[in-house]
Amino acid sequence: MFDELLRAIGDVLGAHGPAVNSAASYTPTDFSIHFFLQIAVILIVCRAVGWAAKKFLGQPQVVGEMIAGVLIGPSLFGLFFPEFQAALFPKETRSILYVCAQVGVGLYMFLVGTTLRLDHFQSKAKSAMGVSAAGIVAPFLFAALITPFLLDVPGLFTEGLSQGSATLFMGACIALTAFPMLARIINERGLANTALGTLTLTAGAFDDAVSWCVLAIVLATFGGGPGVALIAIIGGLSFALFMFFIGRKLLVPLGRIVEERGEMSDTMLSIVLMLFALCAFVMDAAGIHAVFGGFILGVCMPRGKLTEEIKRKISPITILLVPVFFTYSGLNTRLDTVNSLTLLALALG
Repeated sequence: MFDELLRAIGDVLGAHGPAVNSAASYTPTDFSIHFFLQIAVILIVCRAVGWAAKKFLGQPQVVGEMIAGVLIGPSLFGLFFPEFQAALFPKETRSILYVCAQVGVGLYMFLVGTTLRLDHFQSKAKSAMGVSAAGIVAPFLFAALITPFLLDVPGLFTEGLSQGSATLFMGACIALTAFPMLARIINERGLANTALGTLTLTAGAFDDAVSWCVLAIVLATFGGGPGVALIAIIGGLSFALFMFFIGRKLLVPLGRIVEERGEMSDTMLSIVLMLFALCAFVMDAAGIHAVFGGFILGVCMPRGKLTEEIKRKISPITILLVPVFFTYSGLNTRLDTVNSLTLLALALG
């Protein structure tokens, strides 16, 4: 009966859009039908798996959401019900989910930035620098040790890739913190307003920013040119310095207006969201990542009634969109690519 139900749903979805890998175009109606069903499935599975992760494994909700993405992706659900999985999540609709995922995680990191205690950051600046340095140096040293051996593994790296580029790539991959996931865990554990939470977030943000810049350097070696790396490094650093030394002063009137009125008007909310979109655009265009734009804006926002209203009005949006981000990552995880004992051993290592 279950197979028949899945087949019936697959037939309905197949009637609204081309077959998988088809060159035909989707209509707006086709995208709409898939999108709302995809969101419903993602929220249901995320809630269920997240609850199970917390109940039986003692893990945060976000870990369950990541697992949920793998469960409904090609690695598991697609393995047993490939036709239905392909009909529910056709590749033609992935771009819509990707955009929703970026908006959701960007807004979430914006909220995380508003909770960062600047007084804790100032008192723990030296510690944050030490942790950040260790989080960069250790992975790259480890990458330098293992990369010469990994270059001989068939199919792992692109042919012709130099040892230097491969080492940089491996170091960046090991150093990347999965910053949004780190922030979710800190928030869910109630550590966001603590000195430890502030230390962890600042160190993680710095390490991830450096890793993205290193990846830009690697891309430059593949023909992108040095401009790719220069834009990422200079653009990202310039934006951060501008926001901390100038942007914070420009944002003060917004906080004063909300304090005087006692609430945030729809017009003020629109201005805040516009600023968020611009900051996300700048960091994304620089080649870092949109989430850093939202995070830095949140850190620079005047504390008080303004940040309280931001959390109250934007948090409900993230409840809808943030699970899409973590599920989208799982949907694009292909465990079947680890198809040899050698690759499995490397993955476990």
